[in-house]
Amino acid sequence: MRDAYGLELTTAAAEARDRYDAAVHALLGWDGAATARFEDVVAADPSLAVAHAGLGVCHFLEEEFSEARAAMDAARAAVVDQSERERSHVEGMALLVSGKAADAERVMREHLARWPRDIMVTQRLFFILFWQGRFPDMLTLTTDLVGVTGDDAFLQGLHAFALEESDRFDDALVMARRALEQNPRDGWAVHAYAHTLYEMANFTRGVTDLPPAIHPCTHLGYFRRHLLWHLALMHLSQGRTERAQAMSRTVFEREPSAIAGNLHDSISLLWRLDLLGEDPGRERWAPFAAIAAQRLDRQQLVFHAVHLAMALAGAGDWATADRQADMLRARVAKDRTGLVSAVALPLVEGVHAFAARDYARAVERIEPVWPRVIGIGGSRAQRDIWFDTLLEAAYRAGDAERAERLLAQRLARRRDGYWLSRATAPPSRA
Repeated sequence: MRDAYGLELTTAAAEARDRYDAAVHALLGWDGAATARFEDVVAADPSLAVAHAGLGVCHFLEEEFSEARAAMDAARAAVVDQSERERSHVEGMALLVSGKAADAERVMREHLARWPRDIMVTQRLFFILFWQGRFPDMLTLTTDLVGVTGDDAFLQGLHAFALEESDRFDDALVMARRALEQNPRDGWAVHAYAHTLYEMANFTRGVTDLPPAIHPCTHLGYFRRHLLWHLALMHLSQGRTERAQAMSRTVFEREPSAIAGNLHDSISLLWRLDLLGEDPGRERWAPFAAIAAQRLDRQQLVFHAVHLAMALAGAGDWATADRQADMLRARVAKDRTGLVSAVALPLVEGVHAFAARDYARAVERIEPVWPRVIGIGGSRAQRDIWFDTLLEAAYRAGDAERAERLLAQRLARRRDGYWLSRATAPPSRA
């Protein structure tokens, strides 16, 4: 049989094919029910290898690693006598789940050269590149594939985001709108649209357009909170800190989430409020510090590790904060990327210094590594947290020359309301 993208499926059951199409659509669309949908496919045809692979990816994204490995083992066992396309698909996904990102990238690129309509593989490769900060490669990937399969809304959403991260804002808006016209419930297309308005400093439009765009996305699960985080950033950038405070309390603090994406958003929003002079206090930090303390064995991703450090420092849990830093130092010798020693540890030490009000030390640790922060992944909107920490530390340290230079850089890129107001306030020692 053939799936919705015209790709071979080794199954004799029409029900399994239909369920597989629904499951792939769910995964591509950040549907909170994606795992359950792949489980339905496996129930309909336990021999369908790509269904096991999709289930493995879902478990992997939910940090259910033993379940992810089990699903991939089942996929590899089932795919032996299936089509070449399915064998290649399973191998790329299995390498991803086993943590072999470089090998997964190689297999996925070879796969897409032959089967460019396998958008599920495209999406996974896109995020391998994303978490390495390889944004030009992301744009090349989506540009090439849009030329072949440009009618797919999910691919258009990926392309819109890559365009935005490459400063092609007008093109990004066109592509995001095109994706949303085809599928208004595509969370990633809404996400790309939010990013583009934010980078264009069109905050008024963001505050107006995002709520009705987010509203239909009731199926998203944890990713819906991320879209609301973008709305909170729009309010902050307009200088409406009271609205952002309210969103922090109702969206993120009412039921603190340990899901990595939600945790990053919760922590960075509280930290931003502190940067803007709205100190949340240790009581509000405490639930996130408790979650961070429980995740010290899951900080392989440097981006994640630095956010854990923020929560621990914000709550004043210095014993756990020091233990986390020691764990990162112990990783340096085995870190092939060099990011732990060159980026993660200086950022963590800078965050510690800022929370301890040693602002000169925060500047000293963060400023030299800022040019390499892109290497830990995350979007520009997410990475701003470290530049803004550096900038605010310079202000609070009374370092007028550095503060003015950094502020000029910040406003040249995006003219946020708070930083515009900073331009009229001289640096003073805090």
